[in-house]
Order: sequence, then C-alpha cells, then structure tokens
Amino acid sequence: MKISNIFVIVRESLFAAKFQKQDRNEFARMFDLWNDAEFLEMFFEEHKQDLNAFWQHVTVKEAVIATMAEATSLERKLVAVARTGLTDRDETLSDLFRPLRNGTTRLEEFEKSKLRGSRRHSWLRLYAIRVDVNLFVVSGGAIKLTRTMNERSHLVTELKKLDLLRDYLGDESDELEVFEMY
Repeated sequence: MKISNIFVIVRESLFAAKFQKQDRNEFARMFDLWNDAEFLEMFFEEHKQDLNAFWQHVTVKEAVIATMAEATSLERKLVAVARTGLTDRDETLSDLFRPLRNGTTRLEEFEKSKLRGSRRHSWLRLYAIRVDVNLFVVSGGAIKLTRTMNERSHLVTELKKLDLLRDYLGDESDELEVFEMY
C-alpha cells in the first residue's frame, strides 16, 4: 500500500491521502461508503456480533440508517469547521480531532488523530495526521464496533495507513504546498 497523492478538501486546512489502487481519496471514499446502504448492510451483517456486544438493541437496519444520517452531518460539520478555522482560531479542526491514543498529554509532530461521529456513542471514525492546529490530512476511516483497533483487520489496516501517511508527510514536509486540487 502506497500513497499516490494528497488531495485538497478545504484549501489550506483539510486534505486527504489517496492510496494506489484506490479510485478516490480517503475522505471521499469513506463518506461514499458511509452513505452506501448496501455496503453498510453487508458490513453490519458481517459484524453483527460486535454490533450486538456494544449496542444490544440496535438492528442492522437501524445501524444503517443511523450511520447514513450521522455521516452526512459529520461531513458537513467537518468541512464547515475546516473553513471557519482559517479565520477564527476559536473553532478549528483541532477542536474536532483528538489524539489517536486516549490519555495523550502532549502534542507530537505529525500526530495520529481521530474524529468520532457526533452521536454520543458513535462508531464512526475518521483518521488523520495533524500537521497544525487547523491543518489535517485524512488517512482513512472506519466503523469501529470494538474496544480497541487491534481486534479487527479493517481497523488494523487503518493503523497501517496512519503510519504510511505520517512517514510520507515527514519525508515530504518541505513540499506540502504541492497538493493536487480535489
């Protein structure tokens, strides 16, 4: 798995990696999947045991509907805050994204970050690397129905993508203005 390009979502604020063998950048890919009822139904059927372990009274149909509604809301909020953060430091992407590891007390360079959906117990996650206060590069996303990311292969893949993007940005940090338009 290699990064082929970085795409602009919101100029000077929000970007997304595109991996080779993918036809879209990770921001577009995730929100397309989270709005695809057929994909979501297959996902929740496949992970029904995980769904029932944490959300005992949620049916697959309810999970699909909730995911689609939350994804739409999350995408709008993310883009709005990315734009607002360009001129207003009181509301930036750093207010939405949190360090990947709970309990992190200091900021790192190219910090691995996560954004949870807006519902109280959301299973939606968008993963990104923090470059600056209002500058993040999305590496991917997932529906997380387990306590840790190491419990399911699709979540382990997201960890690998974060590492790849972090390394890529570290190598290319002098050339970050060479982002392709989305």
